Amino acid sequence: MKLISISGENVPPSKGGSPAETFDRSIATWEENGQQTTLTVTYVRYFVKVLAERGIYDQEAEGIPVTHLVALLFADKYPNLPEKRHYINNTEDFLALFEDFSLAKWKERYPGIIVHSIA
Repeated sequence: MKLISISGENVPPSKGGSPAETFDRSIATWEENGQQTTLTVTYVRYFVKVLAERGIYDQEAEGIPVTHLVALLFADKYPNLPEKRHYINNTEDFLALFEDFSLAKWKERYPGIIVHSIA
């Protein structure tokens, strides 16, 4: 897999009055076997706080936003899912993406990607 880009964003509020401002979106685009694929994972923003509280990953300390990690971690964990848009609203499902996660190994695996720090 050749990673092309990673990004993240806050989900804009919808007109229906839903609490959309409480969600983040992680987007990864890569090329594999001559085909470009984009994966989007939307999740509850609170999960980022849970990661830090449990000592799993603290984006403030590490400098790389969680939004720049989730889509790739999801693609690694579920490589054969045909859908390219996913939503996670369960804390344990989200935390499972970070099992055995190492930022150093992630940087080694994707050396050509420029990730803007949150600092």
